[in-house]
Amino acid sequence: MSGSVTEGWESDNTQFHTRHRACVSASTRVPDRLAVLLVEHDSDIARELTDAFVGQPVEVRQCTDPAVALLQVGRTCPDVVLLGPASGRLGAADFLAIIRELDHELPIIVGAGAGAGDLAAQAAELGATAVVRRPYQARELLGLLRSFAPRPDAVELRPMVIDLGRLRVDGAVPQFWLDGRVVALPPQEFVLLRYFAERLGAVLTRAELNRAVWGDKLGVRSNSLTVHIMRLRKRLGDEEHNPKWVKVVRGLGYQFTVPPAADTATGPAGDPTRTVPAQATPSERSPDVHTG
Repeated sequence: MSGSVTEGWESDNTQFHTRHRACVSASTRVPDRLAVLLVEHDSDIARELTDAFVGQPVEVRQCTDPAVALLQVGRTCPDVVLLGPASGRLGAADFLAIIRELDHELPIIVGAGAGAGDLAAQAAELGATAVVRRPYQARELLGLLRSFAPRPDAVELRPMVIDLGRLRVDGAVPQFWLDGRVVALPPQEFVLLRYFAERLGAVLTRAELNRAVWGDKLGVRSNSLTVHIMRLRKRLGDEEHNPKWVKVVRGLGYQFTVPPAADTATGPAGDPTRTVPAQATPSERSPDVHTG
């Protein structure tokens, strides 16, 4: 086991190997990226977390066996260890106890899910840096990981992808995915869509939306917001006279929702693919909600 792992590290040009060389030479660590060792046996949880961190200044390396993870800690000097429940030659608590005997400063975040009260209690007693919920909330976890960087101010996080099921909005590139299809956006429509997506279901006033997209540069009587919402609806495949994505709430503003696929009559940007409309929910039939 150790031979194959050792060979892998010796030919490794990733951030982990950079940190290993820095540790060996006692030089300063690379400050603008994080190397995170994820000790996790659940492949689905590991994949979701790794996918969520794509494009971020964070490199995640997964290890399913805590015994092997001990070797990796010594050889790669990660910035942070993210430790989940584990079984095998060592358990999670055993791993934590051994690391703390050797290194009192290495940040170790323990993930404990529902019913893992024993692990959470053991982690606190054994010197875990923090205990968080598992499955992990990527957005909150990313900020916590950044706080353990040698220079947190040098680690520039990107806005994360907003995942709303059918709709995924990119974190920085002006584009979104609808039912798996990528759609490019002009910059201002992108800002508008992200603002809507971050406030799913909330009723937003025109004044608030104008400020979010244009700041103080837009005149009170400008119809730019109306035009941009109309274009955004078209890209989402919304019906002109009965929109499901961006609704007008009379006297208040706009409300953004993600309708089921059957509620969409046309695909993005006028894709002629048609589906059978679903029955409207009571809230959609309410006389207080109108299209516009």
